[in-house]
Amino acid sequence: MKTSLLVTALLLSIGMRGLAQADNEAIKRVLRSETEGFFKRDKVEWSNAWAHTPYIHFAANLYGGDFMLVKGWDKLEKQFASQFKSSKIKDKVTVQNANYTIHQNGNMAFVAYDQTLVDSHGKTTSKESRTVEKLNGQWKIINVTALTNLKNFGLAQKTP
Repeated sequence: MKTSLLVTALLLSIGMRGLAQADNEAIKRVLRSETEGFFKRDKVEWSNAWAHTPYIHFAANLYGGDFMLVKGWDKLEKQFASQFKSSKIKDKVTVQNANYTIHQNGNMAFVAYDQTLVDSHGKTTSKESRTVEKLNGQWKIINVTALTNLKNFGLAQKTP
């Protein structure tokens, strides 16, 4: 009886790790798809990564020292509409994500990672965080915080 319980517990533990790993890979795919869709000017791919809800949230610092803060899918879609009006891609951007930390709790997960974008102008690095929610069996982005390294533009705080 004890052996049977131990074997059952071990199998459940292995099965849960396998499910968590599959979820982690699905989460990474949706995050990459959102970014790549944006830079390819593929509105369908970009849009499919997002939850189309009024509670989504997008925050990013911008070149020039300003920031963007958008709440709600309708507003976010409008904010980025001009990016997708022309399917002409001005520059090929390669997305490199690394150093993922994923904390999943049920149908929600928090993800932090490093992102490097490489294009004809060089590399841009950022610290990214996302909150994703599993809706109808698919992971969707509900929150983005993107902090781009702006030190080369004289905007980053200097440490004493």
